[in-house]
Amino acid sequence: VFTTVDRVGGTRLDPAYRADLKGHIERFRMAGHDLALREPVHVSLEIDLFICVAPSYFRSDVRAALLVRLGSGVMPDGQHALFHPDEFSFGQTVYLSTIYAAAREVPGVDSVRVTRFHRQGDEDNKPLADGLLTLGRLEIPRLENNPNFPEHGVLRLELSGGK
Repeated sequence: VFTTVDRVGGTRLDPAYRADLKGHIERFRMAGHDLALREPVHVSLEIDLFICVAPSYFRSDVRAALLVRLGSGVMPDGQHALFHPDEFSFGQTVYLSTIYAAAREVPGVDSVRVTRFHRQGDEDNKPLADGLLTLGRLEIPRLENNPNFPEHGVLRLELSGGK
């Protein structure tokens, strides 16, 4: 029996947790069936946005707010950012409309246009044209936008207007 585990906060399956979980599941395992625990398959995203900034806002302030809102951490108000590991789970579709809505929530954003939206390393324009990216049943979307780990997803912002 293969069990894929999506831990809170996107934490990996360390040996101690793996042993605890196996011990818990063992009592429910049918005789004659082996048990294997696996990590989820993370699908790194590549997203480019073109943002028009309102005339009374500074581009740098809007950029910083967008990186927080569309990031993978926790926002200053305690809510999860759009790509926080707990916001998505197995096989969940990523919709462009969600990205548009999150970007438009940021003060100073006049308009948003997504210019790239696909799995990282896959230049298929179909997800951008369809407005959604479907994932397999064991896949979880990821966009960390960490320069030290660019293979964990990339968000690029091009801003115009503003001050």
